[in-house]
Amino acid sequence: MSRIIFIVVFCTVLAVQAEFPDDPKPCKYGDSGCIVKMINYLIREKAMQGDHEFNLVKLDPLPVAKMNIKQGAESPVNIDLTFKDNQLLGISKMKFRKIKGFGKDIAGGHEILFNAGKLSLVGPYNIKGKVLILPISGTGKSNMTLVNCDVVLSFTGKPFEKNGETYMEASNLKIITKPERMYYYFTNLFNGDKALGDNMNAFLNDNWEAIFQEVKQSMESAFADIFQTIITGVFSKYPYAKFFEE
Repeated sequence: MSRIIFIVVFCTVLAVQAEFPDDPKPCKYGDSGCIVKMINYLIREKAMQGDHEFNLVKLDPLPVAKMNIKQGAESPVNIDLTFKDNQLLGISKMKFRKIKGFGKDIAGGHEILFNAGKLSLVGPYNIKGKVLILPISGTGKSNMTLVNCDVVLSFTGKPFEKNGETYMEASNLKIITKPERMYYYFTNLFNGDKALGDNMNAFLNDNWEAIFQEVKQSMESAFADIFQTIITGVFSKYPYAKFFEE
């Protein structure tokens, strides 16, 4: 995460005086259809390599320095799961469907609805705790994949002044996810015991929905931190008014 923030801040410092690019053209305030088309264009055309004109870091794959999913003892899924130096794959295939907000009032609420056909977090993990009735432990490589996941992303715009202009920061960002299916795969569970590891992976996938409901809040909070950094980086590139036309 710190790596992403550094890139965003560095690009912002270099480009404070930059002009808004000609392509794509700015949308009118609150024009949901136009804004949806713009975001889909940027994700489709720019996510794989990034775009300095919009402070858009390379999004697919997106490096995730650290993510933690931790549930307390009161939960049936009582785990401490940490991912380090992972990659998030699939952002370039997201389909944005509806936008609310993005009017002249920066401080108003903003909402983005989209679908992620396949979103995978891949890389090293460490886990310990209990899943439903079974103990779990391990350190190795993992793949956690959400399939056909509808997402509602909402945040409050926070205006701030820079060089006499008004910019927007995304604050209080929240994500609600509704996947059609979720898959888990962890290597080297139980110190490499293949039989125990295979059985646990099968158990996790057979009970994916019950497990997801228990870790949903922690997972959504972790993803919200990532997307808040991306959105704030984009809107820190130009004054808010530059993104729109009357």
